[in-house]
This record gives sequence, structure tokens and C-alpha cells, in this order.
Amino acid sequence: MKEPEDIKNINLRIRDFKTKHIDISKVSESQKNTYSQTAVGFQISVELLSGVLIGAGIGYLLDNLFSTRPWLVAIFTILGGAAGVLNIYKTFRVENKPKE
Repeated sequence: MKEPEDIKNINLRIRDFKTKHIDISKVSESQKNTYSQTAVGFQISVELLSGVLIGAGIGYLLDNLFSTRPWLVAIFTILGGAAGVLNIYKTFRVENKPKE
């Protein structure tokens, strides 16, 4: 099937724009490292926070179910934090393996 002329023009304009305005080689190494480090920091904080919040949520639900307030919230919050730390450990253990 032949590509319509107007779609060809749009593709050419997009390609022109990318070559003129987006030059990845102009980004310095320090900027690339900063973005990478920011992403790693965000990943760590999200994994740890999500583990704690999910653990606390499960503990809260179980506390309401069994009327054991505040014990299960405390226990599951600690377990959620430990799970978050374990996820972070697994992530960086995989990323830092020596390449063969």
C-alpha cells in the first residue's frame, strides 16, 4: 500500500525537526550522569515508600478484621519496609553484576 503524500510530508518534517533541534551529542556526560542518578534516586524512593505503604495498608485491613489495633499495622509496616529494601538490593545486585 502506497503511503499518502501528506503523511510523507509529516514524516519528513518530523525527521527534519529531530535532526535540527534534538542533538543528543550536545548533552554533556555530567548531564547524562545527573539524569541517571536522579532516576536511580527516584526508583529507590518509590520502591521503599511503596513497600511501606502497602505493608501498612495490609496491616490496617487485618487490624480492622481481627480487632488487634495497632499490632498488625506495626508488624506489616516493618515487613513492608524490609520488602522495599530487599527490592532495592535485588535491583542493584542485578545492575552491578560484572559483564562477561
